[in-house]
Amino acid sequence: MAVKIDVEKMLGTTKKVKVKTTTKNFKKAIAFLRSMNKVQMEQVRAEQADDVEDDDLAALERNDESMGSMIEMADKAVEYITDTLKLNEKQVDKVEDHELDKVMGFAMDIAGQVTGSEPTKGGEKETLKA
Repeated sequence: MAVKIDVEKMLGTTKKVKVKTTTKNFKKAIAFLRSMNKVQMEQVRAEQADDVEDDDLAALERNDESMGSMIEMADKAVEYITDTLKLNEKQVDKVEDHELDKVMGFAMDIAGQVTGSEPTKGGEKETLKA
C-alpha cells in the first residue's frame, strides 16, 4: 500500500508523491514524531525552569538549550521530508524557503499519512513515486 502526498504548496508541483507504507517508512515516521516530542519536552522543561529565579548564567544556558532544540527541530523536519519524499537539492531549497511552521506542519502531515493516523487525500492528479 502507499499514500499520495500533496506537495503543491511546498514544492510548487501539482503532482502528488507516492510514498509506500512500508515498515521502513513507518519507522522513519515514528522516529521523526518521537524526535519532535523530545524537543517539545525539552522546551517545556526550559519554560518550567524559567519560572524559578536563578542567576543570569543559568538563564543563558537554558536559552542556549532552547535555541539548540529549535535548530534540531527544523533540521529533523527537513531531513525527514527530504528522506521520505526523496527530494533533490533544488526541492530541498524550496522546502527551506518556507516558514518553519509550514515545514513542520508538512512533515507532520506526511508522518501522519504514512503511519495511518490521518486520512489520505489522494486526488486524481498525476502521482510521482518516492
